Amino acid sequence: MKILAKGPVFAILYVLFMVPTYLLPYLGSNSSAMVAIQQTGKELEQGGTLFFTFLHLACLAILIILTWFRSTFVGKNWLVVLPFIAAAFDFIPGLSLIPLVPTVMHLLAVILGVSSTPTVSEDT
Repeated sequence: MKILAKGPVFAILYVLFMVPTYLLPYLGSNSSAMVAIQQTGKELEQGGTLFFTFLHLACLAILIILTWFRSTFVGKNWLVVLPFIAAAFDFIPGLSLIPLVPTVMHLLAVILGVSSTPTVSEDT
């Protein structure tokens, strides 16, 4: 994962997995978080909103992992908190009604992740 020591690679991968977190809510991924808990696995077989919820969670988990790797390369371990906050504001009822917080957290993660100087060599 030393490739994440390069800022542009981190930014491209982050944006690549961030975009679905903005598209999937239109398919009911985060609005159905409480409903999905109550549903059986039958909806997953039908390709319903439970599938989109899991896909949304997977994208957020990948963002957290990417940021965790990048934070170890730049020596800023607190950087991984930003996608966690974005995930919380995407899925926790009540918090998900506050607009733009996930966007700000994602932008901060990308900007601070890219602008930070790696503490390891960028050579792969």
